[in-house]
Amino acid sequence: MKFLLGFLLALSLAFGGEFSIKDMRGAEVKIASPLERVATIDDGFVESVMAHLGVIDKVKLIGSWSMKRDYKYDFTTKAGEAYTLRGWNVMKYLHPWLNDLPCVNSPQGNVVNFEALANENPQLVILRIGDCTLRGSNKDAVEKTIATIEALGIPLAVIYAPRGAEIATMQEEMRVLGEIFGQKDKALKLFEYLDKTQKLVQERTANLKDDQKVSMLYMGLNPNIRKNGGVASAYGVNTPESFIIENIAGAKNAFRGDGSNVILSTEQLYAIDPDVIVLPTSNGYHPASELLSSADFEKLEELKAIKNKRVYAMPWSPMNCARRVEYPIDILIIAKAAYPQLFLDIKVHKFVIDFDRDVCSRDPSFCHFCIDKRFGIGMFDGDTHHQCSATPVLSHFTCGIRIPLHKRYESGGGQRRVFYG
Repeated sequence: MKFLLGFLLALSLAFGGEFSIKDMRGAEVKIASPLERVATIDDGFVESVMAHLGVIDKVKLIGSWSMKRDYKYDFTTKAGEAYTLRGWNVMKYLHPWLNDLPCVNSPQGNVVNFEALANENPQLVILRIGDCTLRGSNKDAVEKTIATIEALGIPLAVIYAPRGAEIATMQEEMRVLGEIFGQKDKALKLFEYLDKTQKLVQERTANLKDDQKVSMLYMGLNPNIRKNGGVASAYGVNTPESFIIENIAGAKNAFRGDGSNVILSTEQLYAIDPDVIVLPTSNGYHPASELLSSADFEKLEELKAIKNKRVYAMPWSPMNCARRVEYPIDILIIAKAAYPQLFLDIKVHKFVIDFDRDVCSRDPSFCHFCIDKRFGIGMFDGDTHHQCSATPVLSHFTCGIRIPLHKRYESGGGQRRVFYG
């Protein structure tokens, strides 16, 4: 029966017609075939899955400026050294032509231009609710967006990013996208990758006693926070980030409040005083070296995690409200940052290379970073070479580990780091 359905769908796509799928609302969505013109309104998750399925070329219209932005900012160390950090959306890096597509959102986000959307005449709009582009917290805005797109007569498939302290709903997202492109099994293999990584970590942390669990702060360093009187932001116990910290990695979320991107003062950070700090993307990529050496955070140098150099950077997202395909990398980094002794046999760079090969379906030496002749992994900071998801993992994850895995040397206009092990 499964073979017959697949055959009939393939026949429909070959000769034209129509097929139906059910989205995460439970709504039946009728889609014309062959499907060639897709509009995506999300921050990169949909495009990542489509790239995995080999259908990224069907994207003709995007709805997020995170796909176009060049995230760039500067910081100066206490010693007076200047650094420039920058990065692109992973999908823009891998598929530069996406940058040239029309975008139906404002540069500030959350304002869809419905007239422009209609003028581009897509066969299908895939809308992901819960990304920065359309946050799920504003129900009125969500309902208005859905109603307006449907009123235009454009088929609309809605998926929901993980909400609250869970990530399992990503399986349903991948199911919907797989059915749209007639590759359900291949799409669900992405979730299998996530599930496999989750179980690997849980097996190793399952026997930790309460007094052995470290406290971890998922700490955003968005420069705009300091302009508004705060120092950093945190993610509360009702977020997917907290779910990874507590339910998968077996640590304790040091911030016991609710919500994402909750602004904290210096005093609040000292009251929390975590054992470990993890730095997510927060309106740009933030390496461990920024928190450890920037003059902007000099007042925090007595925090336990900073004194012990237990500060680690997460991969580029590019926006941290983008619940994304790279969660397996996040899970491993959080777990290894919390309990390095339990994961000595797992090398982050090898895991990332395998992930990129299996998920990106591309040679990782061309996909995310360059591999030098000595089997090191190189990247550039501070020049025009752009970073993407794997590169920050490899370049800054090791900051603070007792046995450094990198060395520095000058190369051209930027600083190059080479990694081993």
